[in-house]
Amino acid sequence: MRRVLISPRDIRDGSIVISSPNELHHLRDVLRVQVGESLECFDGQGQTFTGRVIRLNRRSATVQIIDRSEQAQGRTIGLAVALIKPERFDWLIQKATELGVERIDPLVTDRTVVRPLSEQGERRRERWQRIAEEAAKQCGRATVPILNPPTPFETFLAGAKPPTTLLIPTRSAHAVSLDDAVKAIGSEQSVTILIGPEGDFTPEEVALAQTHGARPVFLGPLTLRSETAAIAALAILQHRLNPAWVRASI
Repeated sequence: MRRVLISPRDIRDGSIVISSPNELHHLRDVLRVQVGESLECFDGQGQTFTGRVIRLNRRSATVQIIDRSEQAQGRTIGLAVALIKPERFDWLIQKATELGVERIDPLVTDRTVVRPLSEQGERRRERWQRIAEEAAKQCGRATVPILNPPTPFETFLAGAKPPTTLLIPTRSAHAVSLDDAVKAIGSEQSVTILIGPEGDFTPEEVALAQTHGARPVFLGPLTLRSETAAIAALAILQHRLNPAWVRASI
């Protein structure tokens, strides 16, 4: 079924009135939806509505709600990842959204090569938001991940508070497998995986992360690109933390 992202403010007494120019363009000119057709609307916060288009013009579309459902809440998984080349970071946003990540924090680290100016950074963040929204439409999830502005690594660590568990891949002798680390996480805790840039985190950054409670984990003997490491880690975390989510996705 065709899907469209709505705002919770669009819901009015048993119907949904869509007035966003972007979504109207998507409905009219891309999907070519007609009056009488079925449509699935989701609010990006967990609610999905199925309905029928009863009115469509240049200013708005009205959908009569037939059914409503709410996405089951699993363990929250976040991704804090160093900025990498724009096209690769765009791809990572898309795939992380498809894998159910709930929060993405772009990081500026010691070895980060891409350091956008504030104006450029805001434009990129808007682009990332559009990519996440389109990926959410395509993959069928009812939420859209929170996308935060690029943040210095030290600032992110200072703001990370329990019950979030931080995991940082490293080849330190003290690292345990990601699987073993997940087994030790309490059932009420959310998890954020930290992923470094090309060249990885510096030893000093790994040590700093550990002082903020990050647990060192081992992802295997091969050297992985940042986006590869992120996707591999997210897939493992979903499999271990949210097995019902994995079964529902098959």
